[in-house]
Amino acid sequence: MANRLKVLISIALLTLLIILGWQWVHQSLSAEPLSESDVREKVQTQYNGEITDVTSMEDHYLATIALDEGVYEVVVIKTDGRISEIRPLESFKDNDSPSPPEDKFESAQTEPITEEKAKAVALNEIEGEVDDIDFESEEEPAFYLVEIERSGGAEATVQVHALTGEIMSVTWDD
Repeated sequence: MANRLKVLISIALLTLLIILGWQWVHQSLSAEPLSESDVREKVQTQYNGEITDVTSMEDHYLATIALDEGVYEVVVIKTDGRISEIRPLESFKDNDSPSPPEDKFESAQTEPITEEKAKAVALNEIEGEVDDIDFESEEEPAFYLVEIERSGGAEATVQVHALTGEIMSVTWDD
């Protein structure tokens, strides 16, 4: 009698696990990919620049955005809207572009932000737990590399500008 009860409980638990697993797989596979307008809104909200182009690729979008610092290509994953990479296409600092107003130089920060500030900026972009923070000052501009681990096991490295606190890039390790 006790063995039958154990078998029935085991079967019930196995059935429950199968149902939950199926629902999880079904939900993750049936997610609607982002539309072009969703991508435009997400990138515009995140970076506050002029979006000049959005191109749909197989599993991601490439959004081109013009900021004060230059023109960047932002890679947005279609399934979850995650920004996986930001690549500079053209830097206005290197060109003969008009110089910024004088007050911008006066308000420019000359001391690096704190490690805590870099951590907060990175966690604002990517939810998870910070594994490591490194300060890199040998290259110009100086930056922090903030490694974040997500609950699903994915790891992101967020590059945060040490003077402005702006996110320079996000790379993902699966």
